[in-house]
Amino acid sequence: HGPWKGPGAWDARLAGPLCPPSLGLIPAELTASIGQAAGFGNVGVRGEQARLRRMLAHHRGDWSMGSTNSGGAAVPHPGLLSPGGRGVAVGPILSDSASDIFCGNENSPNFLFHNRGDGTYRDVAAAVGLDDPYQHGRGVALADFNRDGRVDIVYGNWNGPHRLYLQSGAPGRVRFRDIATPKFSMPSPVRTVIAADFDNDQELEVFFNNIAYRGSSANRLFRLIRREHSDPIVEELNPGDALEPEGRGTGGAVTDFDGDGMLDLILSHGESMAQPISIFKGTQGTSNNWLRVIPRTRFGAFARGAKVVLFTRRSGAHLRIIDGGSGYLCEMEPVAHFGLGHDEASSLEVTWPDGRVVSRAVVSSETNSVLEIPYPLDVEEPLMPAPLECGQGFSQHENGRCVDTNECTEFPFICPRDKPICINTYGGYRCRSNKRCSRGFEPNEDGTACVAQVAFFGGYPSAGSWPGLPHSALLPLVLGLCLCLYAL
Repeated sequence: HGPWKGPGAWDARLAGPLCPPSLGLIPAELTASIGQAAGFGNVGVRGEQARLRRMLAHHRGDWSMGSTNSGGAAVPHPGLLSPGGRGVAVGPILSDSASDIFCGNENSPNFLFHNRGDGTYRDVAAAVGLDDPYQHGRGVALADFNRDGRVDIVYGNWNGPHRLYLQSGAPGRVRFRDIATPKFSMPSPVRTVIAADFDNDQELEVFFNNIAYRGSSANRLFRLIRREHSDPIVEELNPGDALEPEGRGTGGAVTDFDGDGMLDLILSHGESMAQPISIFKGTQGTSNNWLRVIPRTRFGAFARGAKVVLFTRRSGAHLRIIDGGSGYLCEMEPVAHFGLGHDEASSLEVTWPDGRVVSRAVVSSETNSVLEIPYPLDVEEPLMPAPLECGQGFSQHENGRCVDTNECTEFPFICPRDKPICINTYGGYRCRSNKRCSRGFEPNEDGTACVAQVAFFGGYPSAGSWPGLPHSALLPLVLGLCLCLYAL
């Protein structure tokens, strides 16, 4: 298999002009050393009466939740004994900093446990449109695909439609909307789903790792191209040698093995046939800039669940979640990798799950490097924070952080007469017409039509707002250790 020479240069086995653009993934030759595995002890959360509650994903795929009784046995809570736990992703999906939990299930609705900040969680999957009750979830990944500062979710369904959910709505009125195209959602025997910028061009790619189940099933690769005030363009790419139509894929992950700033793709195989691990290296985008950020906990461990926002000079803000648990039968690296194209970073902000925040400048000499961000020490904050360059559409708040600039407030007459209504967006603004609607209706985002207002209950849409959605149960959860282990 030869390396791709660029877009439009295809492997001779593929059908020339009908093939999607190539990203240039080729087999890599690497020498790897395996370190000692880390040990994990019991994790407890002190609550009222110091009771330990544990949430477990059993090896057989059943999600269960329980409190230990006086005899030390787990007493399950009703509602979480649905079979089919497959994928899990943890991060500030709905919260500003605290870790929420998304669980992709088979033969039962998905879970999205919203962290209420008091040691309890509420399952809001149905209320926000993520329950997907009739599909069979597998790998899942968290990302911000349209760069609006919100965490989106992509996951694969086993031989069912794959999902690409964008988060929208105001706080407390969140809704996820599936924008997957027919090609993107095309069913396949999927295992791992990876969201990463393989060619460092600022646009995220989504990789579907499939298993050759009852016949060939090639892996698939898509690029999501951001558009201003519109959904991203979903473009299918040629994964090169990573196509593996006969591969028995069981898992996949990305990392930068050789420190060149280009993400390498690792695929594991097995189950129905013994196959070796594959390692692929990208050959496109080698001249693009990049930055890798590694937040640490107060004890020096990787800060899983942290949120990293990188502000750039020309392309706005880019968000990453340190989510080591995404994927399927695998673990992602706890590193925020940013492809910058020909742009440069100006500053970055790290938010830890406990709400601690660090903002710091990024100088030009730090481009194309790895930055370690230690947990902030308990020291007195300076009276005057260091000045930061936040980039277009953002400005530095008096607390030292980069925040979205509200152009609609600062420039009241910024919109033209035919579209006088100014709506602030993350890092920008948009204008729409002054459309009037009848009672019970409101203008859509573009102001071109009236849509029904949604009734809300308890901070989240009521089940009655969307026919067919069951009421989400209120579940008191205290998260201990969540492991998702499953093998067909």
